[in-house]
Amino acid sequence: MFVSEPVILHIDMDAFFASVEQARRPELRGRPVVVGGERGGRGVVSAASYEARTSGVHSAMPIAQAERLCPQAVFLPVDLAAYAAVRDRLVELYGSFTDAVEVASVDEAFLDVTGSRRLFGPPQAIARRIQQMVYVEHRLTCSIGIGPNKLLAKLASDINKPAGIGELREADVDGCLRDLPVRQVWGIGPVTEERLTALGIATVGMLQDVPISLLAAAFGKTAYGLKQLAFGRSFSFVRSDQPLPKSVGHEVTFREDSNDCERLQATLLALVDDTMARVRRKGLAARTVALKVRYSTFHTVSRRRTLARATTSTRPVYAVAAELLTELDVRTRWVRLIGVNVSSLSSNAFQLSFDEHWREVALVEAVDRVRAKYGRSALRPAAVALAPACHHGG
Repeated sequence: MFVSEPVILHIDMDAFFASVEQARRPELRGRPVVVGGERGGRGVVSAASYEARTSGVHSAMPIAQAERLCPQAVFLPVDLAAYAAVRDRLVELYGSFTDAVEVASVDEAFLDVTGSRRLFGPPQAIARRIQQMVYVEHRLTCSIGIGPNKLLAKLASDINKPAGIGELREADVDGCLRDLPVRQVWGIGPVTEERLTALGIATVGMLQDVPISLLAAAFGKTAYGLKQLAFGRSFSFVRSDQPLPKSVGHEVTFREDSNDCERLQATLLALVDDTMARVRRKGLAARTVALKVRYSTFHTVSRRRTLARATTSTRPVYAVAAELLTELDVRTRWVRLIGVNVSSLSSNAFQLSFDEHWREVALVEAVDRVRAKYGRSALRPAAVALAPACHHGG
């Protein structure tokens, strides 16, 4: 059986702290910004914008030295809460492309998009789309590396900074990587670099060529691991910090209470459509459907039903939800809130089965591709137009 080669993305935000400050303070755009402390302080540089880097400012440099190199820079204290908030929103954005997201640091993440290609296209297209969304939604730039493992993906992003997209395959290891200094290889820190330099090993090519016996004499059991790194081999998988969700859903609160069945059904369809789109983005399928209705009296009722089998499609979920709504006979009462929730989730979405439902699966995947490229409103069920204005909730 053919097994697809893994596709890993490494996303590295460019000058993250400084870029966040420039994004939230438009007057700082295009100006040198140094994050780490106020002028005259005794701290060190946490981040420097690219405008400041042209003057020689870099992270871990004393603030006083940065002032001398770039006196025209704007110096700001570190605002970790603000940076973490942006990081969380970025991770949520990444999650719209794959459920396998590993947050490596406040400004870095690995994404396993091996199973996302059928929905979003080739790796380069996925990377370009992520870059566009990051800039449009946050006014930030990022560098993205593509590789068959985390090591090569990270190297590819490092080589193509800032705001670039690069790809490295195992075939590239014997070519363009040989001239790189060993310190650029993820996993080789300053101490290891110093010990390699003492052996006369300064580049990746030298590390590839050195006899394993010589390396073992200096590094012992870790020599084999160093050789693997030199040849771009990594056995570390993307480890998502997010467990499989127990449920996915949406609800809305109407601006004015309603007992119009046609409008309630249209709203329900919009909710199911959004919910199942999220389910598919997470690479899941759902089996249990729950309906939630809150009346004008604030009395809330819930009904649920389980399908014969898990699905990724909107149609069967909406059919069950609409049936549950009909059974409540909402015509006799005013509705304040309506919501839908799916559960009994499993990781088998996008597995096209050649039975009577394959056309429906192919259709929703095509719709998702259009929405990924042109936005959620590009394709919507016609009946959704009847839904009244309302306030959304997750």
